[in-house]
Amino acid sequence: MFKKLLKYTLIGAVLTTGFSSCEKALDINDNPNSPTESTPQLVLPQAIVGTSRLVPTFSTYGGRIMYFANAGGVSGWGNGFLDYNYSTGDNAALWTNTYNVLMDIAYTLKNTEADENLAAYHQAAQVFWVYNFMNLVDTYNDIPYSEAFKGVENLYPKYDKAQDIYADLAARLDKSIAYFKTNTTLSQEFTNGDIVFKGNATNWARFANTLKLKLVIKGKGKVTFASETIDAVGLITDDVQVQPGFAKLDGKQNPMWNTWAYVASGTSVGTWGTQFIPTYFVIGFYDGYKIDDNERAKVTFANGLSVPKNQLGYQDDPPTGVSPSAWVLRPTTGSISASNYRGIGIIKGPTAAQPIVLLAEAKFLAAEAAVRGILSGDAKTLFEEGIAASYTYLNKNEVGTFAGAMSAADYLALYLDDNSTSPLVNFSLATTDAQKLEAIITQKYIAFNFLFGHEAWNEYRRTGYPSIKGANNTSNYYDTFVSIGSVSTAPDKLPTRLLYPNTESAYNGDNVPTVNKFSSKIFWAK
Repeated sequence: MFKKLLKYTLIGAVLTTGFSSCEKALDINDNPNSPTESTPQLVLPQAIVGTSRLVPTFSTYGGRIMYFANAGGVSGWGNGFLDYNYSTGDNAALWTNTYNVLMDIAYTLKNTEADENLAAYHQAAQVFWVYNFMNLVDTYNDIPYSEAFKGVENLYPKYDKAQDIYADLAARLDKSIAYFKTNTTLSQEFTNGDIVFKGNATNWARFANTLKLKLVIKGKGKVTFASETIDAVGLITDDVQVQPGFAKLDGKQNPMWNTWAYVASGTSVGTWGTQFIPTYFVIGFYDGYKIDDNERAKVTFANGLSVPKNQLGYQDDPPTGVSPSAWVLRPTTGSISASNYRGIGIIKGPTAAQPIVLLAEAKFLAAEAAVRGILSGDAKTLFEEGIAASYTYLNKNEVGTFAGAMSAADYLALYLDDNSTSPLVNFSLATTDAQKLEAIITQKYIAFNFLFGHEAWNEYRRTGYPSIKGANNTSNYYDTFVSIGSVSTAPDKLPTRLLYPNTESAYNGDNVPTVNKFSSKIFWAK
């Protein structure tokens, strides 16, 4: 894999000390198997795969708040996750690994901007630049942006305002959308290396347009966008997935499978997966407490509705976790193993593609946009299409073929009938904009279960949905996901954000904003 001599660090000086004095000596000791130069054609796919591998890490961060409870028999949670008393070391990999991926994207952008023959690489890189930086902003708010990746030219980059970054990201997407709409036939070289859309320019334009809508929805009224227009090319029409040829080999497996199921040798991920079980709160959206949804429960949890559950922070003999994970479906016959698994659900298999944006999310974004007057369209239809898309994704198998017990249309009809009096399911019963937004975000929460925990956490902070009743509500765990061990001073007893990683304080301390994990908010938060 391509490695650069000057990896991005916010101090920028780590690898520069002594470099000049050793340059001549290094000339006669070059290792041809460790190249220090590459090409955009090779680096961009690497960055896209790197982006996909970050999804489980981000999701786990948000899932620890929104979906997961601690299981019995393990001790891997510790302070910070049970009580929200985050330190500067907690989840620091989100920062480091995302900036490492962005370094490859920055290299691609720099080495394609003046070459028309590589314009498709440039614009695809812009789309993934936006995707990754949006994740960073939504996690940390103000971050190094305009002065990032300058190397020795700027060893101490300033922190740009999150709103300014959002505005720039949207402007970049406008250019990418225009490019892919105009250049509908992409080169064979680009097509052959395209591990997302296989050279389909319209799908690239729609992906960029969907990200633009996401920026506008979160930033509207708080960001000065050059244009809030969502292009007529439309939004994505299928789940956006990365598929470089994941295989049952060491270092090449689907990231979710490798994290939560079995490593390439066939060994279970062990105690990691069994540390996590669902909360009562999330189960309530399946077992009838809030919503009746046995069909999605059967393809979400290892044992369906009989999956063990707990309240986050409860440590007085909590239920034991499920091996390898409560979200890996059991086979229809025999015991589960690395070679005997269902192949559908959330964690499908070692060769499955890795989703980075779900069609369900795009439908719910469009439904919210319709309610808020950002887009035209029927919010109820889009809302129901989002529910159907969630069911469809869960029932796709490892190779992407639908394998559901019933069609999405039949499922939707059953779901609506089983929840005929719930405005969280029957959109017609949601008569105010607030009720409509609650229904949309609640269904997005269900669709994000275990797949995009960070996005569910973002949406809760932005909208306050799904609704919780009380904070440390020990009388009914179905009503709140807040840890009973919370030390947060916020009204809802939740954190508001992560702290900047300790490496920033050590090496770029003069620029790091002062934040409080219980009161400092991301700019779009309520």
